[in-house]
Amino acid sequence: MADQQITWSSAYRELIGRNLGLLSDEQQEHLRSRKAAVFGMGGIGGTAFHILVRCGIGRFSIVDRDVFDASNMNRQVFADRNTIGRRKIDVAADWASSVNPEAQVEKFDRVGEDNIAEILKAADIAVMGIDSLAPCVIASRECREMGLPLVEAWALPYGNVRVFTAETPTLEEAYGLPTAGRPIADISDDEFRKLGLDVLLGLGKIEGVSAFYSPQAVQRIMEGHISSFAPMVWLSGVLLALETVKVLLNWGKPAVAPHFALYDPFQHRVPGRLEE
Repeated sequence: MADQQITWSSAYRELIGRNLGLLSDEQQEHLRSRKAAVFGMGGIGGTAFHILVRCGIGRFSIVDRDVFDASNMNRQVFADRNTIGRRKIDVAADWASSVNPEAQVEKFDRVGEDNIAEILKAADIAVMGIDSLAPCVIASRECREMGLPLVEAWALPYGNVRVFTAETPTLEEAYGLPTAGRPIADISDDEFRKLGLDVLLGLGKIEGVSAFYSPQAVQRIMEGHISSFAPMVWLSGVLLALETVKVLLNWGKPAVAPHFALYDPFQHRVPGRLEE
């Protein structure tokens, strides 16, 4: 596409003007015409969505079942005293319109086998920012079926991100889940909860991560009380958004699964993936 063929509204050009130089006009137009399905409008997913809107991506599906509460304010970019009690997807969509009035945002308040195709309809990429296992499995299976890349990150002490594509192991294979090949209907909520906890505890095998958690913190995690801290959460959210842009633009080298791209900001190092 030649530069003279690209026309943007004054509002869109105001939004993305400072992107140009790092991005070409053609790359920026490519982002404007793309659609990202973002799962989760909380700490990681909300941060990624916030950045992707500012990057100038033009269309989104966003998914979250929750409303904001006071406990979200320590880390979730859309949480404040004025948004407590409001649905996260409503707050996020309203904010997106305030930054880019042309942004098209479809809202969904749940993920199920009956609506995942609608969530991912016309999407170019899926962005996973939730830690509930059942919707992750449902979404990852549909992405694999549709040939869509899926980018995920976790709220670890380290910045982290990885990308699943048709050429990588599946999400279920990467986590060694016994759900692979089984119908979702045959996997109980209790089994998903147990496996989800196993996944969280398994992340503690990443070199150095366990040192950040006291025995009391591990016990709290096992009881369902997950600690999160804004610098850690936002660092992974930034990497999640950047990797999404890289994949959409075929820009640089992606952080492909099964390994995480990891960064330890406390020791300024790139650790190994798992402890031996």
